Formats: sequence, structure tokens, C-alpha cells
Amino acid sequence: MELEGNKIIRILKNNLVVILVLVGISARIFLFGNVPPGLNQDEASMGYDAFSLLNYGMDRNGFHYPVYLVAWGSGQSVLYAYFTMPFIYLLGLNVVSIRLVNLIFGIVSLIIFYLLVQKVTNRPVALLSLFLLAISPWHVMMSRWALDANLFPSIFLIAVFLLASSFEDKRILPASLFFFALSFYAYATSFFIVPVFLLIVFSYLMYHKKIDIKTLPTGLFIFTITALPIFLFVVINHFKISSINAVLFSIPRLTGTPRFFSLSSLFSSDFLSTSIDNFINVIKIIVTQNDGLIWNSIPEYGFIYLFSLPFLIIGFISLVRKNIALKKFEKSFLFLAWLMVSFLLGSLTNPNINRINTIFIPLIFITAMGINYITRNIKSLYLPIIILYLISFSMFSFNYFTVYPKETEQIFFESFGEAINFASEKQDSRIYVTEQVNMPYVYVLFYQKINPEIFNSSVKYYNPGQNFQLVKSFDRYEFGIKDINKLENAVYVIHNSEEGKFDQNDFVFKKFKYYSVVTRK
Repeated sequence: MELEGNKIIRILKNNLVVILVLVGISARIFLFGNVPPGLNQDEASMGYDAFSLLNYGMDRNGFHYPVYLVAWGSGQSVLYAYFTMPFIYLLGLNVVSIRLVNLIFGIVSLIIFYLLVQKVTNRPVALLSLFLLAISPWHVMMSRWALDANLFPSIFLIAVFLLASSFEDKRILPASLFFFALSFYAYATSFFIVPVFLLIVFSYLMYHKKIDIKTLPTGLFIFTITALPIFLFVVINHFKISSINAVLFSIPRLTGTPRFFSLSSLFSSDFLSTSIDNFINVIKIIVTQNDGLIWNSIPEYGFIYLFSLPFLIIGFISLVRKNIALKKFEKSFLFLAWLMVSFLLGSLTNPNINRINTIFIPLIFITAMGINYITRNIKSLYLPIIILYLISFSMFSFNYFTVYPKETEQIFFESFGEAINFASEKQDSRIYVTEQVNMPYVYVLFYQKINPEIFNSSVKYYNPGQNFQLVKSFDRYEFGIKDINKLENAVYVIHNSEEGKFDQNDFVFKKFKYYSVVTRK
């Protein structure tokens, strides 16, 4: 029996990476498409624009293959939409097809993270890092819904991995720089993170004579060509120049102020005090592992479980000590630079978990370093720590798949799509849609797969040209339920709390979970 036990342990050790990846995959694919329930407005926006680009060659604002989506008016990053198009082609436009991109990149990130950490440190830290990322509540949650910002950490991680790989094979450097430039299209925070990170890291590499002069020009050329359209986009919107319509793509002028300008303290009159406040808020998010937004974090579990703070502090000290002597080249400097630019970013924006999402991968790496340091010195603690994390992961998983859906059903507007589709079956009726939903018009576009030309030719806004343009009406849909005319041939999509607006003697109600379709008798 003892020999059999030793054999099983040996098999587990030899296949530990596969086992950890499978654990990570299981947490990300279980009930995929159903948790979180419903659909967030940013998911619907990105999904419809991807559908529109696939089928009509334009987004809902009429720009053909834009380098940045106009979306609500203040913009939305475009890379997620382009990556989503093949899945919409294969599966149609639905919740599953638009969430697959983050699922796939979330799973790929597990492998890339392990390989990167192994390159810059050693196998024990790499295994711990993979383990922590696989069971990280933050990473599980971000892999399961289609927020465009959630793609950025994965693209940046791939770029950093390729950069670390180029230390051994210089030919890989151009591929790394391509992914760094590609990340500009993933999320606007990259406009700051990527240049500053590359400036710090390349200065460090030049100091240690690790830059290959032969491959660098090629890499910089690829980086420049890839980044040029998004650079022109920033210039156009900063100086308020007209949009560019090229043959293959367009560079739009947004109707409102780009969010990467409006959210940055760089353009604030009290830059210093705002930046200090932002920095303090970043620290609070790291310590509490919560930003108050339920779609980003479950307070009891945080991004890597609340008891991890001591490991994080020890790991940070360990990382700094490894890199304190600049005369010695240290590959783990990549993570230190990554952490530094993420903190700088947090100081320049009003931080929440989405906006500073690049910080969490280096924090998880640092936590792994802290655990490794402690267990190397006190070996008897290794198993209890691992068991503690496994118990916490089990508790998080139970909460996420049972309690969390009930807490987020209305935040993700569950059953609204069912009501929209049912109401739209009434072919000759005017349809009035509740405003107790964020940007309700985009759900109509998404669920009814409206031709963007119909939308563009008929849309009327309450506030045209603003950061978040509110749609008053388009085609036969009108948004807002005010005066009820029982004689009008109309259909109403309401939140169930609005039932009191209708006389039960004059109207019929078709109820869904949180929304109803009301028609006259």
C-alpha cells in the first residue's frame, strides 16, 4: 500500500502543471454563459458592434472597421470586438459567443504565466504562481464575462512572456513588441502602461547590455506600424480633428471626450492632491481586495483571498531585495517594473479593479514569492498553506455559483432580453422600453440584431454629442415610459416595479423574471 501511495504521489508531482491548469479550466467553464446571469451593457455594446462589423462592415455609429469603437460616445476598445467576430460567425450573436474571448485568453494566461515565472525565477515559484492564478477569484471572474478591459492583462502578459523569451532567443523580440503594440487596442490604460513599462525595461536592458541591435530595429518598426492607427486616434481626439476614413479602416473622432482623458488626473487642475488620493485608493484596493463593485470582486474573497496580505508583503520585500543591486541582471525585474507602472497608472486615474487590472498578475506573482520564502524556511507550513487556499477556493466557488448569481441577476439585467424578443414579435406596434436599464437601446440592437444602417438613419438622442449619448428612439422603439395611452397600438417593456403605471382592466401582462411585456386588451 505504501508503494502504491508513493506511486500516486509521484504521478501527481509529475503532472502537477496539467492538474492545476485543469482546475483552472474547470472553474472558468462550469455554467459558462449562465454565471454571471444576464448581460452587462458593456458586453451588449461590444457584442452588437462585433456583430455589426462582421455582417455589415461597420459599427453601430457607421464607422467601417474602426481602430476604436465610438460606442456610447466616449469610446470603447476595439480588440475584443474583432476577436469576437469568428465566434459570432460560428455560434451566432449570444451571451456564450461574446464571452468566449475572455474565457480562452483566461485559460491561455494560466499556461503563459507559469512559463513566464519559470523563466524569471524557478519551478517551485512558477507552480505556486500557477496555483494562485488558477484559483484567483479575480481571474476566474474576469474570464467569465465579456468586459473588453479584461482582455488587456492577458495580452500584456503574452507580450512580457515573449520579451522574457527574447533574452534567450533574440529573434522573439519583434513578436513581443507586436503584442505590446496590440495591447493599445485592448484597453486605453495601455496608452500609459506600455510606453512607460518599455522605457523602464529597455533602459534596464541597455544598462546590462541585453538589447540585440540586430532585431531591435525590426521590432521597433513592427511596433510603430501596429501602433500608428491608435496613435492617430489619440491625436485626432485630443486636437478635435475630423475622422479619417481610409480604405481598410477608419479612425473615428468620438462624439464626446474620450474616457482616457476625462478619467486621468493628468488633466486635473489639482493634479498632485488628486494623484495622492488615487494612490491611497490603490493601496486600499490592494489591502481590502475590494472596490465596492460586485462584478469585480466578492468582498469576502477579494482577488487572491484576504489572508494573503502577509505573503504579499514578504514577497514584495523579497522581490525588491533581489533587484536592489542594479549591477546584477535580474529577470524578475520585469515583474518589479510591471508593478511600478501599474501603481503609477493607479495614481493617474480614479482607480477600480477594472482600471488597474494589470496590477493583479504581478501581485499574484509576488504572493507566490512570499509563500515560497516562508515555506522554504519553515517547510512544515507548506501543506497547511496550500490546504487553506484550497478551502478558500472551495468556499469562493460555492458562493460564486450559488449566491453570487442571485446577487447580480438585476445588475446584469437578467430576463430583459427575453422581454425584448417577446415584445418585438408584435410586428406593427410601437414599442416603449423601460429606462430602468443602463442604455436599454443597446439590448434591443443586441437581441434583435438590428441592421446598423436602420439604427443610424432613425436614431434620435436626448443629448447628442455627449460622452454618453442617451437614445430617445430609433425605428419603432422608444425609450422611456411616461404617458400611457390605452388607445395606442403599443407594446411596453417594463421593469416589474412599473406595473402600477398600467390599469389591469385595460392591459395584459406577460411576465418574465424581472421584466414584463404589457399589451392592451
